Amino acid sequence: MREIDRFLEDKHLMVASNRGPVEFHEMDDGNLEGRRGAGGLVSTLLPIMETVKGTWIASTMTPGDKVAAERFADGRVPVPEDEPKFWVPFVSVDPESYEDYYSVISNPLLWFVQHYMWNPPYTPEIDDKIHKAWKNGYVHVNKRFADKVVEESKLNEKEALIILQDYHLYLCPAYIREKLEDNFLSQFIHIPWPQPEYFCILPDYMKEAIVTGLLSNDIVGFHIEKYVKNFLRTCEDYADHVDFESNTVNYKGREILVKSYPISVDYEGLEELSRTEEVLKKEKTIHEIKGDSFLIYRTDRADLSKNIVRGFRAYDLFLEKHPEFHGKVKFLTTGKPTRQQIKEYRDYRMEIHKIVGHINAKYSKEGWKPIEEIFKADYLLVTAAFKHYDCLMVNPICDGMNIVSKEGSVVNENNGVLILSEHAGSYEELKEHSLNVNPFDVTQTAEALHKAVKMNESEREKRINGLKWIIKKRNIYHWITEQFNDIEEFFNNKIKE
Repeated sequence: MREIDRFLEDKHLMVASNRGPVEFHEMDDGNLEGRRGAGGLVSTLLPIMETVKGTWIASTMTPGDKVAAERFADGRVPVPEDEPKFWVPFVSVDPESYEDYYSVISNPLLWFVQHYMWNPPYTPEIDDKIHKAWKNGYVHVNKRFADKVVEESKLNEKEALIILQDYHLYLCPAYIREKLEDNFLSQFIHIPWPQPEYFCILPDYMKEAIVTGLLSNDIVGFHIEKYVKNFLRTCEDYADHVDFESNTVNYKGREILVKSYPISVDYEGLEELSRTEEVLKKEKTIHEIKGDSFLIYRTDRADLSKNIVRGFRAYDLFLEKHPEFHGKVKFLTTGKPTRQQIKEYRDYRMEIHKIVGHINAKYSKEGWKPIEEIFKADYLLVTAAFKHYDCLMVNPICDGMNIVSKEGSVVNENNGVLILSEHAGSYEELKEHSLNVNPFDVTQTAEALHKAVKMNESEREKRINGLKWIIKKRNIYHWITEQFNDIEEFFNNKIKE
């Protein structure tokens, strides 16, 4: 990380993402409390941001964010206020525009396309609402982000190094490039990139704006090589030349590098967390739930891409075919609601509760309930469950990476078996040591559950050790270091020119 800090000494590091590194909440006494955001992105970028006194541009997500933005000139919030280590300039738009940008276009339209979740004979219907939301919401908010990036870049004498994050800001690079022609731009996409044959669900003008927006960057990053190739194929209709061997695209006289940077986890940090007193207290709850049972575990946001309902249907089929395990297995599921302002997500949450109730009603007997559901579980409880599962189910329809498969494997102390979807991004790294399933194949998933329950201890130990070795070998710091190495190489090549 010190090499990165040295490289950034004469740069103004700017990150832009829909959700920022800190959320503000107004307390009863009128003071604002800043709470650090969760996730690997914040954990890895924030120390660098603090070292170089960088800038992280984000949307206002809470009422406290809006209050904070109003208290400081141009919405530029110092963090912390008394001795700033970095700044968070907020982008605040009217609620209707944000709703169109986030809850109509970003989610579900783009999210569903990129996770193969639409049912083309029936959905989506690209109607007036979507066309209007694109123009008045998605385009508008992306322009506001671009304006804020340009504005912030001019407040610092150092050369701006601009790193954009994810699918909410696809159009932003093109708008920035119009005003900052020579500045470095990169963008990392944290979700899958679909095959162009499926991406064509979107109207032509949306596709062109998204692809040419991304091609306004100097580097575009994805989690795995499959998404890189899918994106390169998508670019063929818009670029001057696409080179599949060097993973580069020539567009408007510029060469764009498209590369995979598989994200990982903070291995040592997770181990330390798992040993804390707070997690040890939560383990009591897990022991009470597990008892002497073989514990199957899953933890997800209630997102359709996570394939939760099919996972439970596979468990139902397993119990139906193997009554000898009734009373001997327990399925614990933890999670939390997500995007409940969107009908599809509300409906899916109800489907999850419905199938859990069905299975419990079908198989429960005195002293045994086949599924324990804890909704809105905190991460300390999740970590405690990671330590003690016998089988971890990760069966998404499609996932950019899926950090759960890595987090659970790092923390587990019980030689737990990983059931892993072939369509999770982490499959490419972990497949040799997991039980791999087609996420649509309920029968195969039920068979994987049976295999996990029957697996002998030596094979279980061999598999978990293999998973731990792979994850430890490539941790979260490799992900960020590799990106900055390529950024530094870009600048070195620019100097030579």
